[in-house]
Amino acid sequence: MTLKQLEQELAWLANRSEADKEEARRRLSAIIPPPTPIPEGKTLSDMVEGKWPGDETNEQIRAALERLS
Repeated sequence: MTLKQLEQELAWLANRSEADKEEARRRLSAIIPPPTPIPEGKTLSDMVEGKWPGDETNEQIRAALERLS
């Protein structure tokens, strides 16, 4: 994308009508699930930092990282 194209797209975004914005929100809400509420007493950082999606041990992770390096 060229700088001119980017400028044109940004101008288009900045000049959309409220109806255009509402239609975009409607289309997105049909395909994107609503956000998960953050439990009371937690912060966004609490919810995303320090999480590992699997049940691997630290030793298994360390061994996998050593194989990659």
